Formats: sequence, C-alpha cells, structure tokens
Amino acid sequence: MDTSQTPRPGESLADYLVRMRKFLQMTQFKLATAAGIHSRSVGKIERGLTTKLNQKTLRGLAVALGIPQEFLEAVTKGQEVQLAHSVKFCPHCWSPGLTADPVWSHVKAKFCYLCGTQLRASCANCGELVVSTRHRFCPICGHPYKSSVPIAKTQGANKV
Repeated sequence: MDTSQTPRPGESLADYLVRMRKFLQMTQFKLATAAGIHSRSVGKIERGLTTKLNQKTLRGLAVALGIPQEFLEAVTKGQEVQLAHSVKFCPHCWSPGLTADPVWSHVKAKFCYLCGTQLRASCANCGELVVSTRHRFCPICGHPYKSSVPIAKTQGANKV
C-alpha cells in the first residue's frame, strides 16, 4: 500500500477526502459518480458539513478512491490507521496450518535458511499480504500460499 494513501495523524475526513481526490486528479463529480453517491454529498463532506458516513457511502468512496474502507472508518472516528503486518514464510519449507519459523520473521531475512528459497509475505497470485499462516489459501483470491505460480499464468499455459 502506498503510504501517501494512508490517513495522516489528526487528519479530518474532509481533509483526507480532498487530498485523496486531488492525488487521483478527480473532480468532485467524477468521484461522486464512481462512488455511486450524489455529487453534492462529496462537496458537503469536503466542506466538513458531513462527518458521519453510512455503509453505502463508505463502500463507494473506498472503491472509487482505491483505498481500504478501514481508512475511511478510522478517519471518520478520528483514530489512527493500524496497518496490517505481514508474515514471512518459505513457500517450500512451510507446512500449511503451522506457524512460520521465527527465523523467517527477522527484518533482514530474505531467503530461507534451510533451502535458500526466497521468502514470501504476500499471495503469489493477487499480492495480498499474508497476515496469518493458520490458513492454506488466500482469503481474497483463493490461491494456495504454497503455490508459486499465479492462476493467470497457469491458465494461460494450458491454452493451445
């Protein structure tokens, strides 16, 4: 996740929305259309007249701005965003369902100390961070964590 997209400490919903909209070079009308809300609603939010958002508006703005909905929820509540920390693991040595070896979590560790395979901290298919090794599959795309070949590449290889 690009750090320019994360809310700054103490940033209001209005300031955050204006900053993100300008970062993406969108007009209020384009943002409202992409979010599926009335164009005047964006103006009211940006002027600070609206400080609470319903779920439809939160979802729509998050999709339109390409940010996690949690960012908007945190800004609305005046809280700081807690970024998820990923877990590094060796796709060759790790056994699904078991915790990752503590040596793999070392800040400077890039390769497995047992087999030399490059450590991974995200799904090979969609790039989503792995936040827990309790599960075998990515919750976003369903791709197995142990597999190193993305789904799109394997499907393309089967075509003649």
